Amino acid sequence: MSDARHAFGGDWTEVKLAAISAYSQFFTRAIQNQFDLWYVDPFAGTGERTAVENSGGLFEAEPISQIEKQYPGSAARALSIEPPFAHLRFGDALQRHARALERLVGLFPNRDAKVVHDNANDFIQRMFSTGAWASSASGRGTPRALVFLDPYGMEVKWRTLEVLAACEKADVWFLANMKAATQQLARDGRKLNADKRRSLREYFGCDDWEERFYSKTESPDLLGLMEQSKRSASRSEIADFHRERLGSLFRYVSTPLSLAVGGLDDYFLLYCMSNNPSDKARALISRGAESVITKYRQASRHRSALQEGGQRPSY
Repeated sequence: MSDARHAFGGDWTEVKLAAISAYSQFFTRAIQNQFDLWYVDPFAGTGERTAVENSGGLFEAEPISQIEKQYPGSAARALSIEPPFAHLRFGDALQRHARALERLVGLFPNRDAKVVHDNANDFIQRMFSTGAWASSASGRGTPRALVFLDPYGMEVKWRTLEVLAACEKADVWFLANMKAATQQLARDGRKLNADKRRSLREYFGCDDWEERFYSKTESPDLLGLMEQSKRSASRSEIADFHRERLGSLFRYVSTPLSLAVGGLDDYFLLYCMSNNPSDKARALISRGAESVITKYRQASRHRSALQEGGQRPSY
């Protein structure tokens, strides 16, 4: 596989990227003459997505075969938004992804677009805790960012979200990987080792999750009574707790766009969040975000239903 290829995701990925693009266009149109607009994507990958798809079959009167297709990823789409972002910053920790991003950015010589080869959390924390982002100044010409946090798993640290909330100048779209979080939450509480607890603390920003998600009972054994801990929380209850925690940082947290995979809801939840101190600005953000989420919620369900007759996803 060459450096330019980045295979991941499925139909749900296209829904996610279409939603981000739709909000990006809303964002630049709504405030282009008021602020210095930035797009920041620290998990940009190669900027494009490779998918292996089936072709042919009975209805096409052709033998079934597999073909590779290239789709624009978040970076390619952001670079093509009109009206444009004034500045674009893409990042990825993998060197081959960063090289592919550099080639993509090179196709847009008139854009202030740069690639940061760094850990996503370090990239975001460093950028948004300094300079104009940390300043209390506001008004025409101050920076405003659309930040897209699209991790593979649970890589986004709570501290990263704290920094973005504290700057009060970012509309944050965050893909919450509920499948990964639920897998860390073992059914049997005795299997919650130190690594799992550390990972979940980073994800939820607290230790309260254990009390909320697990029920403790006592059962007799040869030595007397033994305490057992079993996870009693459903995936939706876990998701509700996570949204509650996000709401402790951001004044606005959207209803989630549930990205269904293989007919199963809530594998991934896409949120828009803002800590803008202006009630008027948050109302505008909410109007744009909820409109996008409503539009693409139905698209997610439709695309997932098309998958149900095929192989279940492996991620």
